[in-house]
Amino acid sequence: METPSGSQIPRHPVRVTALRTGLTPHLLRAWERRYQVVAPSRSEGGQRLYSDHDVQRLRLLRKLTDRGHSISRLASASLEELERSAQEESGAKPMEIKTLTPDSGAEDFRLAALSAAQRLDAAELHAVLERAAVTLGVPGFLDQVAGPSLQEIGRGWSEGTVSIAQEHLATAVFRRMLGWLLRVYEVNHSAPRLVVATPPRQLHELGAMLAGATAAAQGWDVIYLGADLPVGEILASARQVAANAVALSIVYPTIDPILIGDLQQLRSGLNSRAAVLLGGSAAIQDRERLTSTGAEVVNSLAEFRTSLRRLREPA
Repeated sequence: METPSGSQIPRHPVRVTALRTGLTPHLLRAWERRYQVVAPSRSEGGQRLYSDHDVQRLRLLRKLTDRGHSISRLASASLEELERSAQEESGAKPMEIKTLTPDSGAEDFRLAALSAAQRLDAAELHAVLERAAVTLGVPGFLDQVAGPSLQEIGRGWSEGTVSIAQEHLATAVFRRMLGWLLRVYEVNHSAPRLVVATPPRQLHELGAMLAGATAAAQGWDVIYLGADLPVGEILASARQVAANAVALSIVYPTIDPILIGDLQQLRSGLNSRAAVLLGGSAAIQDRERLTSTGAEVVNSLAEFRTSLRRLREPA
């Protein structure tokens, strides 16, 4: 039996799929029954589950129907045909290959990275990122190239101008580059320790990797745990290494009612002097609720650096 690729694995329930596509659950069911636009799988409990491929297809269908196209005429189109139609309607054109020079700045590197991702040229994308890190320095690379590029790729994916394949390739290359930055720094034996992860149900880890690389460049001993970690594991790890702080990236889902309890458990189990720092678009959006747990929400990598410097100051 053939194993499905990552984008084909059913993982998103109806509620999440509705949020990510902008479709109501009622319209989603109607499109499935009448036009068979997607064929979700079922969980053991009978719940419908959608893959990343399904979500992207539904996003494009919603976007094109919003522009006046008939769902009955779009229903049988392939994902590639839908992506092409969305790109044509948005006026998106293939990006020109950007030639880098010794005088290239952050914007040049960002455009070159996006061009390589669009052309599915992983080797070129990795070379551009390495050169940007060397030329701009790690903080400049993270703030001016990596962060903005990932945001633009994510926005393009949501708007249908970046394909699933382009987004997955770019994510893999950025993950490899950020992983290298997490490992490249020598750690002083007296360096403060930072545990970095994403909490339960948060599957997007690149924000956490950006935070980890930022802290490593600031001289912190970073213990990177990865994505979607049970809060008990995060807490146990922080206790084991006597962490000075825990940094969590929160991107999606944007409003997670269970997260408050997770953060309260984490905060109550940590040393009172250990900080809990939260970043990511969902953390910023839900700031008031999240800060009520005793955590600090940071708006940017620059603000994150400021918090890290403050935590290193003598009490």
